[in-house]
Amino acid sequence: MTDSPAPGLHLQPMVHVQQMEPAVAFYEALGATVLHGSRDGDFVMLRIGDSQLGLLAHPPNPEQNEGTVELNFDTADDLAAVQTRLAAAGVTIVAPANDTGFGQQLQVATPDGLLVKINRLEPDRYR
Repeated sequence: MTDSPAPGLHLQPMVHVQQMEPAVAFYEALGATVLHGSRDGDFVMLRIGDSQLGLLAHPPNPEQNEGTVELNFDTADDLAAVQTRLAAAGVTIVAPANDTGFGQQLQVATPDGLLVKINRLEPDRYR
């Protein structure tokens, strides 16, 4: 992926965090790289795979009905290996990698307590 997105709409979730530095470290443990912003600022744009994720170090705006976000990532990697790598990086494992009706899922938590689900989808299970 280049830094210039193709024409059209592209999903770009924004997550409000309490502290930028531990939040950036969490997403880097998932494989993210910083595109824009600063670890000591109030905004960072990350790239994870071919997606982007924005982090804002200030509370949601209640006047705009901003609220919680559910983040799900898909991987072709072995989830047990992903779990081992993330645990070694200090990431909180909420639910270990396990089988589901759609493949496998690992659940982790950000430093702010946001639940992040990492899925290894198996399309033959949910078609």
